[in-house]
Amino acid sequence: MITSELASLIIGIEENVRPESEYYGKLVEWREKYQTWHYGISLSNTHFFSLGTLEKQELQLLKRHDIRDFDLRILPDVKSPFESDEVIERLKYALRWLQDLPDNSPNKTITGKELAFRILTGSPDYEYSGDTKPIPPDLSYEDYLKQSCPKLKHRKYSLKNPQVWAYMFLFVFVLFVAILTPPLFDLIKNLIGSIAWLKSIDNLVENISKILFFLFIFIISFLLWRVFVIISNFKWSGFQKKSFWDWLQLLIVPLMLALGAFYLNSAADFRDYQIAQERKQQEILTDYFSKMQDLIVETKKIKETSGYKESHPKDQEVMLLPEFSSTAQALTLSVLEQLDGKRKGKVITYLAESQLITITVDNNKPSTQPEIKLDGANLDDIELGNNGPRNSLNENEMTIIDQIQIKNANMKRANLSGLRSRHSELRGSYLENASLKNVYFTGSTMTASRFINGQITDVDFTGVDLAKTIFDNVKLENITISDKTNFNQACFTKIATSNTKTVTSNTKQESYLLTKEYLQELIDKKYVLEAKTHQECIQKIGNAQKNLTGAE
Repeated sequence: MITSELASLIIGIEENVRPESEYYGKLVEWREKYQTWHYGISLSNTHFFSLGTLEKQELQLLKRHDIRDFDLRILPDVKSPFESDEVIERLKYALRWLQDLPDNSPNKTITGKELAFRILTGSPDYEYSGDTKPIPPDLSYEDYLKQSCPKLKHRKYSLKNPQVWAYMFLFVFVLFVAILTPPLFDLIKNLIGSIAWLKSIDNLVENISKILFFLFIFIISFLLWRVFVIISNFKWSGFQKKSFWDWLQLLIVPLMLALGAFYLNSAADFRDYQIAQERKQQEILTDYFSKMQDLIVETKKIKETSGYKESHPKDQEVMLLPEFSSTAQALTLSVLEQLDGKRKGKVITYLAESQLITITVDNNKPSTQPEIKLDGANLDDIELGNNGPRNSLNENEMTIIDQIQIKNANMKRANLSGLRSRHSELRGSYLENASLKNVYFTGSTMTASRFINGQITDVDFTGVDLAKTIFDNVKLENITISDKTNFNQACFTKIATSNTKTVTSNTKQESYLLTKEYLQELIDKKYVLEAKTHQECIQKIGNAQKNLTGAE
């Protein structure tokens, strides 16, 4: 069979199977132009066996030219070293092989020219020599093709393949571990809880369980991908014939519905969670008020008992008897750990109005202790103030809790804007990222407090004791002070002050706005400390205290 006859065979198939093809006119034109065909031109340019990169379009073109049921013997004057049935069987096998080959198979590196020689002539040479290498009689053409063209072999997955069993075993094993992991970790946590010295690693177990959960999700995703790859290699799956648009049409609607359902369910679950948390918080607050009211009522009953007034004259002015104060203190500290910021503010306001955390002022000297001590209380995120502009707030609109005592309280992210707390004992307060705008601290004690990050605006520090207080990365704006404001050994990491209003005056003592120049003057006099970091401030305050003690 000469090259022109082979070209006639291909064109004949093209004309008889699909004469309306867009390639028909080109083939006729090429046939007239090239009297002697070369495989590198004809077979590649017709796209019939152009498998160099085997684009998706080319593979679909081969499949559309359904020559599997075409009888080559109807073509006249076909001369071939093989019988026509043998040639068509070779073409049939080639097409079957192409259809079974996965779209992502790396075996498509064989060129179209080489594949044509292999299929139609059995010759491994790249140039047609006119001779053919006959197939050994003991080999079928399919076996011969696999033997002479090892690149044409492609792997098929089946239950006989050990790799399939390995993936299946790994999938079952991971699923088994995932089912057993939660109860196993619960058992470990219970064991840790029963052993006191192991409680410190409880958080470690929680973190490990989270890591294992994400690892499990990753492994399951990988295994599902591998299972999909395995299934897609089977012809019966039909995956090989699906294009991206087919998958998009198939999955877009279910995917959008799934995402929509997931979003709605998540939103509903989040709302339910918020409602449940809100209900729980309110129940805790209501129960606290009820218990505190019971203690106050019980105190009144005992104080009204005959003879008690004469035997306990000092208890007549208290809201709670000494034996009840410790109970109320423990109850309050516990509740503050559980409540959100808004309800923490209600608790503090209630205690202040009930005079349970207030201190009396006698010659400007506070009493020693309130009835309930909240030293070190957790007041993070507390909301105590009114956020309106200071000039528009009168005393009825502000939150007023004067003369209270709360030492060493943690008040991270606290909102104290619109608060008036005059002559209060607030030393050691830790105010990080707190909102401090339109606040009156007049006459209060705030020694060794910490103001970290954020902005302090329109705050009245008139007569406030700020000794050893740290202002770390805080911008001060319109800060009112007086000659009695104590900045002794206070430390600033950054001096940033600005004033946008005129100096005001207090009826009792002269007050004025804090300026950067005034602070610099105090620093030059070594009255106020300056540092670069918070830690450096702590060191400088400690050194100043040691020097003061040594001098005494």
